[in-house]
Amino acid sequence: VSTQSTGMSRPCPVTPDPTIPTEATLSMRVVEGLELALPSTEKASNLFVQGTLHGQVQRTQSGSAKWDSNLHFMIRNCNTDKINIAVYKEFAFAPNLPLGKFDLSVSKLLQSGTAGPWNKRLILTETNSGVLNVTITLKHFGKG
Repeated sequence: VSTQSTGMSRPCPVTPDPTIPTEATLSMRVVEGLELALPSTEKASNLFVQGTLHGQVQRTQSGSAKWDSNLHFMIRNCNTDKINIAVYKEFAFAPNLPLGKFDLSVSKLLQSGTAGPWNKRLILTETNSGVLNVTITLKHFGKG
């Protein structure tokens, strides 16, 4: 199946395609969560971070808010791709409780003017408080 000149996006291959300069891999080390808005009856345990992009789902182990875990994503288009990052409280016999989210724009990272790695404090939305400390690296494939 050819994707030349169609303008249509295609799934990220397992092996990067060197003919597409915007393909990249993004690695995000999730260090810790701070000031997470938990209900007063809940302890800061069984927490995890999940990232999603184009059907790719990566998550940390459940535990305290100090994960020190790596999430990896194949980037289709550095100009438009955004990784949805969400923090949850995990329950064995009930739905997971969302504690906040952040949409990470790859293009905004690149606009910072540095080549990375980037140490970021991601302020969570859809919550009263919460910050994720992460380190992000981006590796381009091909030329450019």
